Amino acid sequence: MGFVKGLLFVAFVILGLGAACSTRGDSSDRRINAFLIYTLVLGLGVGLSQRENWPFSTWPLVASLVPPTVTHPRVVAIDAEGREYPIDYRAWAPLEFDEQMAWQDKYFFGLERAAQDRVAAYLLKIIERNREEWSSRQRHYYFERYLGPLSAPFFLGHPEHWTQGEGVPAHAFRGLRFYKESWNVEERWRDPNKVIRRLVYEYREP
Repeated sequence: MGFVKGLLFVAFVILGLGAACSTRGDSSDRRINAFLIYTLVLGLGVGLSQRENWPFSTWPLVASLVPPTVTHPRVVAIDAEGREYPIDYRAWAPLEFDEQMAWQDKYFFGLERAAQDRVAAYLLKIIERNREEWSSRQRHYYFERYLGPLSAPFFLGHPEHWTQGEGVPAHAFRGLRFYKESWNVEERWRDPNKVIRRLVYEYREP
């Protein structure tokens, strides 16, 4: 199968180069059409057979059924009075939000409490530093530092809490709360507020 996949990829490259180097005319149209048809057929074949053939993917990462009730982690910041604030996903930089949440869900709760507090203090420092910079209008979007708005987007879209709605929180952050949020998919589709929140960890600066 590895040899066959290699041949399919080589054919993809050759047809792609042929289409890219084509000039106008009937021959050019045939090359471009051949490349497009080959690409569509190969992509459809990978999807239907569920056999990975790079760069055509079966996307097993997201190929699953959604259960009736789902649970996701959520982290909010708190000020000195204990008021909660949503955290803009870009304010975790240089950490990437989805990677951070995945690490937290898999490893964080296996740590001893002292180690958890050190992790939380480090995360709080990052988020508070970004809050201070953004509140003074010095917004540095870490992952857009080279290409700006032309940068590739993240795999999943997230709400831009600090540049939409109420904007950057005015109060300094003094802690973090980690929640597990659960909801029934159909019920929340009818009512977005139908969410059950369970506090699983809280950190406050000493």
